Amino acid sequence: MRTFQKRRSSMSRSFVTHRPSTPVMHDACYPDDLLPQLQATLAALADAEVRYESAREHLEAWAGPEVIRPHLLAQLEGHYQHECEWYAHRLADLHRQVRATMGL
Repeated sequence: MRTFQKRRSSMSRSFVTHRPSTPVMHDACYPDDLLPQLQATLAALADAEVRYESAREHLEAWAGPEVIRPHLLAQLEGHYQHECEWYAHRLADLHRQVRATMGL
């Protein structure tokens, strides 16, 4: 028991004294109007992924004709990719706006 406590104690100290090798930004400052847009876009992207995964699982378990399933899955994948590309472009635009506002 005592050995365990010694190891635990030294482990705790090693985690406390460890410094990251790269600087960490604690206070990311975004313009007031851009932060809600970033959050909304990221939330919408996450929602799109959840909808896609749910629809894909539903199609995988679908009891309909096996010949149709691959076509439906391909349509679903195409729609999902298109939606993700739109959000990726939106995030890139917002990123450029943030950098421009911050003078980067």
